[in-house]
Amino acid sequence: MRRPLFVISFAISTFLFSLSTAFPIEYKTFRTDNATIHYAQDILLSDFLWRIGRLKFEHGINTTLARSRVDRIIERVQTVLDMYPEDFRVDIYLTTGYKGGYIAFYSFDKETITVYTDRVTDGVLAHEIAHAVMHRYFEVPPPRKIQEILCRYADSHLWEDY
Repeated sequence: MRRPLFVISFAISTFLFSLSTAFPIEYKTFRTDNATIHYAQDILLSDFLWRIGRLKFEHGINTTLARSRVDRIIERVQTVLDMYPEDFRVDIYLTTGYKGGYIAFYSFDKETITVYTDRVTDGVLAHEIAHAVMHRYFEVPPPRKIQEILCRYADSHLWEDY
């Protein structure tokens, strides 16, 4: 009974993988001091920057302000957690079309953050950055439950002293 289900799921995953390699997404990049933001369309970057900092972003204009906003969130997370991993950088992938579930997530395997630009906030981004910071800071990261507590602490205290 399990064998046909396995064969069907294997066939579907093989088909989906072949589609993803046949039509790879070409990403543009936006670099800051501490992050590389990957996006397929300019509107994704604009939406992302609007949602995390209320910045109207036009390519070629405001780039310094946009870069500083992303880096400021990263620096605040490190300050709140009092964790400063050496040479910290993070890759952030922007996507759209949120249909439920996580608004953003940190991939421990790929060491990347993926965010839905139509739902992300500075607090949500701070939460995922906290995962990345801890993953790089500790030689053996704390258990996931402890990480979640610290990530929630980071996002809830992000701008506390302002």
